[in-house]
Amino acid sequence: MTQRIPPIGPADTAPLWRSEIGQLDSLLGSPPPRRPAPAPVRSRRGLVLKGLGLLGVAVVSGLVWLVVMPKDTPTGTPAPTSTPVGEFAFTPSPDVPEPLKDSDCAPHAYGQTKTFLTNTPCQQLTRGLYTTTTPDGLTVYTSVSVVRMKTTEDAAKLKDLTTRDGTGNVNDLVKDGAVRVPNLTTLANGGFAARQQDRDVIIIESDSVKHAPDEAAHNALMKRISNDAFRLAADLTS
Repeated sequence: MTQRIPPIGPADTAPLWRSEIGQLDSLLGSPPPRRPAPAPVRSRRGLVLKGLGLLGVAVVSGLVWLVVMPKDTPTGTPAPTSTPVGEFAFTPSPDVPEPLKDSDCAPHAYGQTKTFLTNTPCQQLTRGLYTTTTPDGLTVYTSVSVVRMKTTEDAAKLKDLTTRDGTGNVNDLVKDGAVRVPNLTTLANGGFAARQQDRDVIIIESDSVKHAPDEAAHNALMKRISNDAFRLAADLTS
């Protein structure tokens, strides 16, 4: 009697390659898990350079602040004024709070000066009136006239003309009727002074209602006041 041997099925024997792979896995073990890649480390040189850059910005900002920061006026130092201090204290007349300006000078002049300004027109006439007080309490009226000519040559001719006797002048504000002072019709009988500054001719006349008994001494004082009033011209033309 012949014994039959049952055929070998798929479940009876594992394929050779699978068994070999299993044995290899058991020998080698499972592969280790992957570690995350470390974050890149900044180089020390880069950090140093960045720090130096920030320091440089801070230094430059400080220097700029020192240049543009406002300069404080030292304590106790008075702020400069536009009018320098002189011998006499002048006060603008309340009748002429602002300088009077005119582009035609001839109508505000007389004598040869008027003729000259008619033939040689000025560019502008600026006038102001001030008062001051003498040491003995006398009130003095001072008229400041600034005649701007077209050229320095014309200004020199006008200045030479007004400083000569009997040639007329530019009207002071009292003579011109812009200001009325009781018992005073002109300032031409007091002290006169004239000066040229480039194209400008500054003409100043000062007088008071009452005169001192010594007429020569009075006129000398009026002339001294007129010479001290040249500093007022800068305020008129500013």
